[in-house]
Amino acid sequence: MQMTDISGVFASGVHCGIKASGVLDLAYIFVPECVGSAVVLSQNAIRSVTLDHNETVFNTNPIKLMVINSGNANSVTGPIGKTHVNQTVATASQAFGCKPSEVGVASTGIIGVPLPIDCIINGLQSFSGNEKNGDACATAILTTDLVKKTAARSITIQGQTVHFCGITKGSGMIAPNMATTLGFIVTNVAINNATCHQMLQSAINDSYNMLSVDTDQSTNDMVSLQSTGEIALSLSDTDQKAIQHALTELCIDLAKQIAKDGEGATHVVEVHVLGAQSKNDAKRVAKLVVDSPLVKTAIAGEDPNWGRILMALGKDPSVVIDHAALTIDVNNELIFSNGAPHHANKTQLAKVMKHPTIVITIHIGNGSYEATAWGCDLTHGYIDINTAYN
Repeated sequence: MQMTDISGVFASGVHCGIKASGVLDLAYIFVPECVGSAVVLSQNAIRSVTLDHNETVFNTNPIKLMVINSGNANSVTGPIGKTHVNQTVATASQAFGCKPSEVGVASTGIIGVPLPIDCIINGLQSFSGNEKNGDACATAILTTDLVKKTAARSITIQGQTVHFCGITKGSGMIAPNMATTLGFIVTNVAINNATCHQMLQSAINDSYNMLSVDTDQSTNDMVSLQSTGEIALSLSDTDQKAIQHALTELCIDLAKQIAKDGEGATHVVEVHVLGAQSKNDAKRVAKLVVDSPLVKTAIAGEDPNWGRILMALGKDPSVVIDHAALTIDVNNELIFSNGAPHHANKTQLAKVMKHPTIVITIHIGNGSYEATAWGCDLTHGYIDINTAYN
């Protein structure tokens, strides 16, 4: 399902001239009857002026139009960067027939280079606003990604089919505090700005914010949510929980696709932490393990050096760990049990490490909280991609 399969959502992408390769590099998502929207932004102190703009407009009106370019981040470009955002918004609002305060802007690509603004202006003027090409939109937002990333969830609420559909991009510079990526989600259920923000933030906390490719937080990244308002219902608490679950599952799906497409990655890594004394402890341990360069390189080398997992999970002394209960397995192969090494079959463990998906399960005690983080290994391919990027 593409986002443009939802009634009242229009989207497409073109090559406007930012990328010399000739691939698609400018996209839009237009929800002309939008009744609610929200955005979660990167918390990097060095950030693109696009995020400054979005922080203002998303707190003012439902955002009807998102304009997205790839190939250039419009970040750390000085005063000209803000001028280019204003020019983009002015052109887009005129081309699509909406107010400047109803236009959000997202950029991704190289940092420190001014936008080729004429390319963007001409590209925006080439759109009709009636295109239903979600696939082109999903392609146009990519940078070093190898594949498009889309996801959809549908649930029945009071006899009505509620849809969520999203696209995302991201392959490197991924360690969100919200979001180190761009992501765009649309839904047909009527939810206002405040509810959109509450739901999106909750979904991000359990998905994008549990994702790490390389521990680097981008200057540009964001995830947005827009509601068409097509299905207007009086939602019970049960309905709201079902809708929240669908949105969170969609965001987890998108985050896992980013992990799988990590720059140079050969293994996906999934870390489950159970038995924690608090949700924060569970999340912290999961992220410590998935972030660890030594864990990542061990997995890349298919090296069953489980001591690196022990090292990583204990790096934050504020986390409560019951050493007597500490148990770890890798792809269901037990390696550490109740505070002591489990003498696993090394030959079998070496075979386990060759699997393209490595699932590490860690019990840190007998508490009731758990969390999951996603990431990938760290290979020489990551170096190759990032030194060639400039």
